[in-house]
Amino acid sequence: MHADTQDDGLVTYDFEEFCDDYGHPAGRLFTFEVTHDAVTYIYADVSGTVRGSEVVFCLNADDLVLTRKAH
Repeated sequence: MHADTQDDGLVTYDFEEFCDDYGHPAGRLFTFEVTHDAVTYIYADVSGTVRGSEVVFCLNADDLVLTRKAH
């Protein structure tokens, strides 16, 4: 994460549950689709950080690859 980049939001998962469902996050990149007010924001190549018992993903403008509105 860069100090000059503002986060759009955070996604957190329980570490053990995440590993059971997706495997260990180290060295892996993920894609997220977030919908808010009928707009879907797609963030790609997001890496997670293990913080205690959680995996935390910081979504920011650098990772935003597509925005689409519902019809």
